[in-house]
Amino acid sequence: MKLSHTTVMISPNIDGKEVCIGGWVQAVRVKGKLLFLVLRDSYGTVQITCFKPKAPEIFEILSHVTRESCIAVKGLVKAHKEAPGGAEINPTEVEILSPSETPLPFDPFADFIDTKKDTRFDWRILDLRNPKSLAYHKLRSEVIFAITNYMHEQGFTYWHTPKVLGQSSEGGAEVFAVDWYGKNAFLAMSPQLHKQAIAGNTGTKYFEITPYFRAEKSRTRRHLAEFTGLDVEIPFATEEDVWPIAEGIVKVAADTLRKHKKELELLETEVEEIKVPFRRISYDEAVKMLNDAGTEMEWGEDFSTEQERTLAKLVGEPFFVYQFPKTVAKFYVRGVDGEPKKAHAFDLIYKIELTSGAWRENRYDMLVENLKDKGLEPENFKSYLDFFRYGCAPHAGFGMGIERLLVTLLDAPDVQEVVAFPRTVDRLAP
Repeated sequence: MKLSHTTVMISPNIDGKEVCIGGWVQAVRVKGKLLFLVLRDSYGTVQITCFKPKAPEIFEILSHVTRESCIAVKGLVKAHKEAPGGAEINPTEVEILSPSETPLPFDPFADFIDTKKDTRFDWRILDLRNPKSLAYHKLRSEVIFAITNYMHEQGFTYWHTPKVLGQSSEGGAEVFAVDWYGKNAFLAMSPQLHKQAIAGNTGTKYFEITPYFRAEKSRTRRHLAEFTGLDVEIPFATEEDVWPIAEGIVKVAADTLRKHKKELELLETEVEEIKVPFRRISYDEAVKMLNDAGTEMEWGEDFSTEQERTLAKLVGEPFFVYQFPKTVAKFYVRGVDGEPKKAHAFDLIYKIELTSGAWRENRYDMLVENLKDKGLEPENFKSYLDFFRYGCAPHAGFGMGIERLLVTLLDAPDVQEVVAFPRTVDRLAP
């Protein structure tokens, strides 16, 4: 059967029209000679009502169909004030496209809190049929499209950088090693090295939304081994030039989510209105704020998760923290002139850290010195250093995790909720 309608299109306005609809059997109830079946697709549900004397063969088929079987139904729409949505379908033809085994591994329509997370994610194919689970992914899709459109409007070019590298992206140990035709290689944990090459050597405003891999052994609601990164790099720019873009991304994402009231109601959440520009606070000010509030912090340390949350409560709005100590800045961050202990690195904090970025060091000799200062061997970064030998422009940028952005805006319980098939330290399937 060729489908003609979705559930959301079934209404009293098309009373008497023949339709063909496909979906999954959510529930079946037989009451004497009447059978009521709830058919669900990705848009919603519709009631199929079969009267045994009029369609005995269809009645027999539907009375034995198992929950979550995939079926197609052809029939006539009938306006009925007691039916959900004010209309039902009286079937004239039914096809079982794929029967479901019984019993189900778990009830995909139980509330999240009633089912163990591991069970849900072991049977993600069923879990994603829950309208709440599906809502997260519909919203994720809308946000990615909105951000992409925003970046194009701002004059950015979408690039694709390698995901298999001959050297670690940032010199850290949290990388996945792979065999590349007998050579040592690594899965990219960020596009850091190549996005700098693009912005600094082509003069284009770079952005990319793509998966990355980080071999962290963290088991928190904020961490994934495979995550989707949104990266931005602007040529001839300092950190202050990229802040408005980061602000715009967060605002566009929030504004987009706020338009989808049906999904937000389903998830029982609200998205705060984002106002720009965000507040700017120096690292020195942030350390003082924490200590004044009774949260001890030594100058030169990076913020812990709890310290980020404390700062967020103290400030009460999204904000940038800028000019971090060199001790916590990456080797590719430019130092602050006249401030030998400081670097042009920044974080954007909204409830938690949403992004980190910097004004990059584009001077070859200074990059070599930075690598040595971090205990890294410049020879291991030869291909990266080559990007800066032939007139590399100054540039600045940042990286932001799509999942972390969504979880923060939606106040979701876990980053795994906004990923179709999450990969973590404990999960490699399905």
